[in-house]
Amino acid sequence: MDRRLMYKMRGRPKSQLQNLPPINHRRHLRLRKHHFNSENIISTQECHFDSEDIMEGLGVAASLLTIIELSAKVATLCAQYAKDVASARDDIQRLQNQVSQLEFVLRRAKCLAEGPRGKLLVVSQWLTSTIVECVGDLRKLEDKLSPKPARQAMRRLGLRALKWPFMSQEVNQLLSSLERYEKAVLLGLQVDQTAMIVDIHEGVRNLSIQATEDASISRKPHYMLPFTPDPDFIHRSTLWDWIRDQYTQSARRMALVGMGGFGKSQLAIQFAHQVHSDSPDTSIFWVHGNSKETFEESYRALADVLALPRRHEPKVNVLALVRDWLQSSDVSAWFMVVDNADDVTVFFAKDDHAHEPLASYLPKTAKGKILITSRSLDAAEKLTGSERTILRIPIMEEEQALHLLRKKLDQEADEATARSLVCALEHIPLAVNQAAAYINRRSPLVTPKSYLADFRRSEKRRDGLLRSDGGDLGRPDDASNPIVLTWQVTFEQIRREKPRAANLLSLMSCFQAQNIPENLLHGYEDVASEEEVGSKGSGKSPDTYTDTDANTDEVDTQENFENDIDVLRGYSLITPTAPGLYEMHSLVQFCTRSWISEFGDRRRWARLFIQVTAEHFPSGEFETWKECQRLLPHVEAVVASKPKLEGVAN
Repeated sequence: MDRRLMYKMRGRPKSQLQNLPPINHRRHLRLRKHHFNSENIISTQECHFDSEDIMEGLGVAASLLTIIELSAKVATLCAQYAKDVASARDDIQRLQNQVSQLEFVLRRAKCLAEGPRGKLLVVSQWLTSTIVECVGDLRKLEDKLSPKPARQAMRRLGLRALKWPFMSQEVNQLLSSLERYEKAVLLGLQVDQTAMIVDIHEGVRNLSIQATEDASISRKPHYMLPFTPDPDFIHRSTLWDWIRDQYTQSARRMALVGMGGFGKSQLAIQFAHQVHSDSPDTSIFWVHGNSKETFEESYRALADVLALPRRHEPKVNVLALVRDWLQSSDVSAWFMVVDNADDVTVFFAKDDHAHEPLASYLPKTAKGKILITSRSLDAAEKLTGSERTILRIPIMEEEQALHLLRKKLDQEADEATARSLVCALEHIPLAVNQAAAYINRRSPLVTPKSYLADFRRSEKRRDGLLRSDGGDLGRPDDASNPIVLTWQVTFEQIRREKPRAANLLSLMSCFQAQNIPENLLHGYEDVASEEEVGSKGSGKSPDTYTDTDANTDEVDTQENFENDIDVLRGYSLITPTAPGLYEMHSLVQFCTRSWISEFGDRRRWARLFIQVTAEHFPSGEFETWKECQRLLPHVEAVVASKPKLEGVAN
């Protein structure tokens, strides 16, 4: 509308309006016509704003904000007109309601666009043309409804300045356009939300499929046994029947206890293969129990084999994850071997991180069985909870040892030589296996007969033969050691845990292997070598003073002695044969002396042996001959060695 038309309003003189400021047309919008019709609202051809100025660099949320602000302004202008123009109040109210509704829809759309999933509004990102048209029409509306400077001046002078600029038909067209924009935005959002719902559904479906796949992997039987069956395995019927009976009965845990090299692990390996053969649906798991680190590594490998969810999350307790899975109600039957669980402090020391002992991660369920192998009776009792489910593994019977030697040897051995050799090796499976490997590797220079001769020649030569390691693929990697080193691991463990018992073992190694009298086993608690005086606690020597509950001034009590004997019996190092008498395997004695010679002071134990024997040796009168005969074999062994000892009378 031309501003000169305003001069004629109310018949006011022209001179009163000469000083009115010129109309300030909006910089971004010029209208071709001064009247406002439906074509002007719908078409944007004559709008001189660039849509890229609005949309470029702006997302959906920013573009919607522009429309919201314009809608609010138009709604406010409509409210102003509704007060002053009564004749068009219905049309004004309809337009105001539609603009307010559009504003409400756009505000909700803006909230979605600014939300965490705003980038997923793919369809809404392509509403550029609709948004541009909507912005253009709203700006036209705003410009048409905004009071011009002339009108503002007329209102200040008390003149009636507002006149509704639209006919009813034009209002209907305006409403149709605004409804079209509203529906376009709603439709875009609806399509986007439907796509998002489909994506979410697909994601949930994928998770369900993955969970199903993981469950399928974890529920199927697994065979986690790192050792193949030993083709030279010697069936020991008594031991085998006991393990089979325990497995088929109600006991959930059982243990094989014995010295290293007695065949515990081989029995466990062979039985695990048998379980798999008899029951292919039963999972088999092998866990290394010799340290906290190997136990945890076995459980991590088990979690990977089972493909347990969350196992790779940094804060997840994998030990608890495996235990809980094995205890779940829908898991299939399983059989687990915990091998070399020798150190009780590994399983029952408090874990700094999980605040639970390692033993608590062994599952307790009717679906599974656990077989434990250990050198320590104490560890086995704590892990199984009952001595009734513990089997002590003895040495082989002579025929079994002979059969093992013949299987392992690559050459024939005559009957007498073969029997003499296995007897010299005391029917110990590891010793027999080690001797056969040595003979095979040096054949034909070494024969069973020449090996036996060397073995008997001297302690030095015997020590060299027993330290030879031929390797054994059927044994766990960390247990594939010669018998001397295998047993020294046990000796060192006793020295660390029960040093007083280690002293007793050192003293008993000086006796003849059979019929060691209990009344001569005293004075060992506070024995110190000359080199250790003033340097107690150096940690190098196995010759220690006392336990934590006993010092150098403590007397040798019967209770202490019984406790020390119990420790040695728990490790299968000694055996009571009659009241007051004990025996040791001669190879155990020999390896103990070798250990003392290498790391301690063998002379001081020989000195103590002579002292206690001299104190208790009878006078030699007729009535003491029986006691003399009992002690004589022990004395002869020391006299034959002719030790050069200071401070001992001839």
